[in-house]
Amino acid sequence: MTAPHRHHEPLALRTVFVAPQRAERPVQGGRGGGGATDCPFCAGQESRTPPAVARMPDDDSRPWHVRLVPNQYPVVAEADPHPGVGGPAGLRQPAHGVHEVLVESPTHEQSILAIEPARWRDAWEVCRRRLATLAARADLAWAFVFKNSGAGAGASLEHVHSQLVALDFLPPLVAGKLAIAGCSSDPFGTVIRQAEAEDRIVAEQGDLVALVPHALRQPFETVILPRSRARHFHAADAGAVAALAALTQRVIARLDRLVPGADYNWWLHQAPFESVGSTSSGIEHWHWHLEILPRLAEFAGFELGTGCHITTMTPAESARRLREA
Repeated sequence: MTAPHRHHEPLALRTVFVAPQRAERPVQGGRGGGGATDCPFCAGQESRTPPAVARMPDDDSRPWHVRLVPNQYPVVAEADPHPGVGGPAGLRQPAHGVHEVLVESPTHEQSILAIEPARWRDAWEVCRRRLATLAARADLAWAFVFKNSGAGAGASLEHVHSQLVALDFLPPLVAGKLAIAGCSSDPFGTVIRQAEAEDRIVAEQGDLVALVPHALRQPFETVILPRSRARHFHAADAGAVAALAALTQRVIARLDRLVPGADYNWWLHQAPFESVGSTSSGIEHWHWHLEILPRLAEFAGFELGTGCHITTMTPAESARRLREA
């Protein structure tokens, strides 16, 4: 089968990953459906995935409760770097990188709320360690962690899991954020202070703050970030990892009380790796951050055609409801 590759179309400011093998992904039913008897992520089914690249506990003689494995249907793959082909109308090149799956429970849970806090903290620690390992590679520029929870958010398997992708280039969205960050001496601090002034703080844990963004795309959208400047999550200390674990479960619990069974996506954005980061404008002001986007309404023609969004709830009201849930 054709190896993953990516196409960039300058006129549309669009990069597309072409990964034909993803059409072969297994699909389980929606929330509340069956699937545990045929789940490749459940304990006892380890032979159905590639060998783990990381796990908790580290001791292979003990049963695991967190497992990180290569994705069998990757968006990117290890490739021999060579120049892309194409011209002004478009460029095609290998989609080089790493794509892995974090299995967050050995049992067939469908919600992170079913995972005990200590084990959920371990899941984030596995992510942190793996990101640190990938950051040391000269052929990679950036990596992130993301979660699709529920069929409406793009999940093909019910079993709780996240994904980790490392790329050999900086995606346009992150490059744009960096450019904006470079135009201010304290852009993320300004975001936090404005949220405090407008009563959009949802919760705090240690140095981390959960807030509803000023221009939210969906009701109850939330961003978690440290108050202090911190370029990379993989450099976070144990306290920050524990705080992120606690806040993610707290925010999702409140979302679930407001909209039971709501599908959602989240993604963790950090700065480029040091191999390219020293030349990136805005990196000195960066705070890594996690964006949580509930999928309560479909994106339709207006959103797709303009890049703008429509929401039915003010940010202050979203924050109030999340605080009180």
